[in-house]
Amino acid sequence: MSLNGIGTTRYTTPERETRKVSGDMGKAEVSGASFAKQAAEAAQAKGNAAATLHGAEAGAGEGLGDSVVSSWTDVVNGTSIVVCKPQDFDADNPVYRVKTWDHAGNVTEQMVDVSKVDPRNCDTAQMYAYTCHLKESGKGSFEDTVLKAAVAKSVENAERRNAGSWDFAQKRDWVEIVKDIMQSEYRYGDLKGYMEWKKFLDLLE
Repeated sequence: MSLNGIGTTRYTTPERETRKVSGDMGKAEVSGASFAKQAAEAAQAKGNAAATLHGAEAGAGEGLGDSVVSSWTDVVNGTSIVVCKPQDFDADNPVYRVKTWDHAGNVTEQMVDVSKVDPRNCDTAQMYAYTCHLKESGKGSFEDTVLKAAVAKSVENAERRNAGSWDFAQKRDWVEIVKDIMQSEYRYGDLKGYMEWKKFLDLLE
């Protein structure tokens, strides 16, 4: 497995940071430039006319009273996803609202009860809600949780060499994806990267 050339994913957190994953999965880059402009330019360069980061505006929710936890757009395949806390969010029984947009702009919404998410058999929306909750509940930093899920998705895209047909609804074994990444890090002698992914794996198992 090659960890380079995994594509580009841009996403934001409530702190208004814009980060980019591309090539080196071990680093997060913070950009002060307008995300929407960057995403549109990148999408056009790829021949993809619609790469919109939904929920990125300050204080914007995707539903009445929603609070955006994090949002992403993949400028390679033109998809987007946003994870929100509904107005009636209960920390003791966490259920997140997740909306996804495919490359054609079709929207799918689901409520994700993270207590019922199985990392060995869940779709992308469920995994992103799950890792957002890990961060929100203080079990790991953004880089240890949400970022790792985004990178794992990008690696899976590259492995399948079929990023354009990524299906948010398709369930995957994220634990096995992470183990494959760890093996690759170990094989290439990146023990620091290996241990960072091991930390993420421990959160999933």
